[in-house]
Amino acid sequence: MTAPLPPFLGYVLAAPVLVAAAELSAAYPAARTPSPDVAGLLGLGEIMTAAALPGAALISVEVGPDGTVSFTLPPDRYDRDTSAAELIADGLSVPRRRVRVPPPRPAAGRARGAPHPAVGTRTPVRVAVAVARRRLLEAASAALGTPVAGLRLTAGAVTDRAGRRLDIGALAATAASTSTIAVTVDLTSR
Repeated sequence: MTAPLPPFLGYVLAAPVLVAAAELSAAYPAARTPSPDVAGLLGLGEIMTAAALPGAALISVEVGPDGTVSFTLPPDRYDRDTSAAELIADGLSVPRRRVRVPPPRPAAGRARGAPHPAVGTRTPVRVAVAVARRRLLEAASAALGTPVAGLRLTAGAVTDRAGRRLDIGALAATAASTSTIAVTVDLTSR
C-alpha cells in the first residue's frame, strides 16, 4: 500500500497570462524518518529530486492566449528529453502538439552515463501543472457559473455538463494573477 503524498506548495506568478511555478525545495516534503519498512526509505527518484534543489526555482508552466503551453526548466535539467512535455500534456489534458518544448541547452558538468536530471524535476513539474490546472478550472467556474466539481478539462478545453466549452487559451488571462500567490496542491501517487 502506498502512503498518501503530503500537500505540495506551488505558485501562481504575477503575469498577464497564467504562469504556474514550483520550487523543488518548497514543494518537496520534509525528509521522512527512516523506518524498518523498505517502502518508507528514500528511493532513487527522491534522492535525484533532492539533488535538483539548487536550480528548481526556474521550473514554470505558462498557458498562452493561443492555447499553447510552454515551460521552463533549469538549463542542467533538460537535455532533449520530452518527459516534462508529456507530464504537462497529461496533467493539463492538452494534445501533446500544444506543448512547446524549449530548445535543448548544454548540460554543463553532466557526466556521461549519469542518471538523467529530468527525473529530479518530475515532482515540481507536476506541482506547477496542478496549480495551473486548478487556476484554469477556477477561472472556467467563474465564467460559466458552474462549480469546479461540474467541470472537465479535456483536449485543451474546460467543458461543463451543459456542453459549454472554454479553451484554455481563452482562460489564460482570467486565470492569471496580478501578484504572486502561494497555492497548496495535492498530487496523486504515480
